[in-house]
Amino acid sequence: MTTAKAPYRVLVTDDDDGVRNALSRYLAKVGYDVVQADGGAAALDILAHGHFAAMLCDLRMPGMTGVELLPKVMAQDSDLAVIMLTAVGDPGSAIQCLKLGATDYLIKPVELDELSHALQYALRKRDLEIERREMEQWLAREVAEKTKELSEQSRQVELLSLSILMALVDASEPPGPGGRNHSMRVANLSAHVAAELGLDAEAIEQVRLAARLHDLGRVAARDARLSGSERGAEGLGHGSPPAIAARILEPLRRHAEVTRIIGAQDGRFDGAGAHAPVGSRIVAVTNGFDELTEGPQKMRAPDALASLRARAGTEFDPAAVTALAAVIGRRGT
Repeated sequence: MTTAKAPYRVLVTDDDDGVRNALSRYLAKVGYDVVQADGGAAALDILAHGHFAAMLCDLRMPGMTGVELLPKVMAQDSDLAVIMLTAVGDPGSAIQCLKLGATDYLIKPVELDELSHALQYALRKRDLEIERREMEQWLAREVAEKTKELSEQSRQVELLSLSILMALVDASEPPGPGGRNHSMRVANLSAHVAAELGLDAEAIEQVRLAARLHDLGRVAARDARLSGSERGAEGLGHGSPPAIAARILEPLRRHAEVTRIIGAQDGRFDGAGAHAPVGSRIVAVTNGFDELTEGPQKMRAPDALASLRARAGTEFDPAAVTALAAVIGRRGT
C-alpha cells in the first residue's frame, strides 16, 4: 500500500488582506497547505517554527520590503522556492530578487493559471535541486565507503605479504643458537636504538619492520642460485641483496619507507651511507652487533661495541653506535 504524498506547504506573505486571502483560498483549493503572513516579521517567525516548500511574497510591504526579507528567508532555508509579487512599474526590484535567490516573479494582479504554473515550476526546480544534492551526498558517501574498504583490503594484503616474507626469512636462517631468530633480535634491538635516538612511534615501527626483513634480499639471491639457473631470479633482476629486497618490497606502497631503509643498506657511512635513511644506519649497527655477539666469533658485548666504535664514522653511524651502547648498557650485558 503506497502512502499519499503530503501537500506542499506554501507561505503567502502580503500586507494586503484581500490579495493574501484570495491567493490563499485558490492555493488551498488546488491542493496546497497554505499559511498566511501579513508582513516580513511575521513571515520570518513562521518560517523559524515550521518547514515550507514555497513562499509567495509581495515586493512592496511596510516595515520590511520583499527585497529586505528575501535574504533573511534564504538564510533560514536555502531550499525555499520563492516567487515575488510585484507591481507593473517595478521590474528592476523583481530582477534584483532573482539575483538574491528568488525562483520567479509575477506581475500584479496575478493571473491564477499563471500562478499555478509558476508555482509548479518553482517546486519542481526545488525538488530536482534537493534530489541532485542528495544524490551527490549519497555518491560521496558511497565513494568514501568503497575507498575505505579498498584501503583496508590493501592494508590487509600488505600485512599478509609482510608476514609471509618474515616467515620466509625465519625459515632460511641457519640452524644453531646464533642463526635462529637473528632477524628477530636485530628487529628488537633496532627498535630500542631508534627510540634512544628520539624517533617517533611510526618511525620506530618502520625501523623494526626493516630490520625484521633486512636479510630478505640475501635469502632471495641464495634461492635463485640454488635453482641452478639464472632464470630463477628473472623477476628480481640482478643486483646486491638490498637492491633485490627493495624490488620485492616495492609493490607494498604503504611500507615505502621500509623499502627505502632496506634498499639503502649497501652504502657505507663514509660515502653514500652518510646520506642513507637513519633507519638504514640503525639496522647496519644492530645487525653488526648481533653478528659479532651471536655469530661464530661469539664476542662479549663490550668487545663487540669496541669493534663497532673502531669503525664508527667510516662504516657505521657514530650516533647509532652511541645509542646502541646506551641500550646495551641498560640491559646490563
